[in-house]
Amino acid sequence: MRTQVAIFGGAPSGLLLGQLLHLRGIDAVVLERKTRDHVLGRIRAGGLENGLVDLLQEAGVAGRLHAGCHVHDSTRIAVSGEVFHVDFKQLTGKVAENYVGLPNR
Repeated sequence: MRTQVAIFGGAPSGLLLGQLLHLRGIDAVVLERKTRDHVLGRIRAGGLENGLVDLLQEAGVAGRLHAGCHVHDSTRIAVSGEVFHVDFKQLTGKVAENYVGLPNR
């Protein structure tokens, strides 16, 4: 086998890098020491930053994320007994997408 890039680790970042390289015509192989069932059976990621979600969309792999996410347009933070409301949408024009518990399969 001949390839231009070897990626060590089949975690989300390694798989995303492999996909982005593929879209640009660069041959890559992802090497992972765990079994395919182990990698696919793990729950990955909690909250994902909007820039990463945009990158996943660009790579063409965000479909399942949007199908199973919980969108949050605000949150509350408690500090020293006081509760503060943070409105993401009002402050940034964007929402936070939370993927906690979304299985890989």
